[in-house]
Amino acid sequence: MSRNELVLSGVIATRDLLRYTPAGLPVLSFVLQHESEQLEAGQTFKAQLDMTVSVLGEVAVQLDRLGPGTRIMLKGFLAKKSRNSRQFVMRAEQFKLIDGE
Repeated sequence: MSRNELVLSGVIATRDLLRYTPAGLPVLSFVLQHESEQLEAGQTFKAQLDMTVSVLGEVAVQLDRLGPGTRIMLKGFLAKKSRNSRQFVMRAEQFKLIDGE
């Protein structure tokens, strides 16, 4: 079985307005800024990235209450931004607020 799981923490940098699919499903997109120190080949590496995140359903409605600057941890998977795109996004299915790290 193939696996595609991602857990990523960071700060909500920018976000779009909550919208709805033609089927009426809530969708929220935002950019999560991540910074961490990782150990790679025995050396410390400072990882920095901006990840585009897409959330559907009730989780999108819950995240819509949060604004830029909010620290969160997300759990989800990676997928193409759209069917014909070469770009990828994180599709988040769960989140929790972080009270500092």
